[in-house]
Amino acid sequence: MRPLTHSAHRKFVETEGWTKKGTARGSGKTGDHHRYNLTLPTGDVLTSRVSHGSGQINDPKLVAAIFRDQLAVSEEDFWACVEDGVLPPRPQPPARTPEGEVLDAKLVRNLIRKVGLSENEIAVLTKAEAVQRWEEYLAGGGS
Repeated sequence: MRPLTHSAHRKFVETEGWTKKGTARGSGKTGDHHRYNLTLPTGDVLTSRVSHGSGQINDPKLVAAIFRDQLAVSEEDFWACVEDGVLPPRPQPPARTPEGEVLDAKLVRNLIRKVGLSENEIAVLTKAEAVQRWEEYLAGGGS
């Protein structure tokens, strides 16, 4: 695992659009770390602290913990963001079936296992569309 420089950590949070937080007193001073928050599409909030210094973190276990616990990214996704500006993949909120329509569990299972649809694809279908997809599968000989 590569050492984590403070400048790379700062570049990551700034590239991804994290919000820098100040102190409650509004003085702008935040001790020995800058603090950043990122609200994910799922509603979860990530918090990271970036040192004011210009050094680096050489402890692989600490770097892995920062990637896992604060940034919620893999090492590869972190460096792709820092070096190439590629934003890391983030979980999306699950799509929802339109209100008032509940799909039968057996139909959902068949659409996933036999038709090959993903849960997200199924979640946006109306009940009529889901039934139609299943009937098309059956009409095609089940292939």
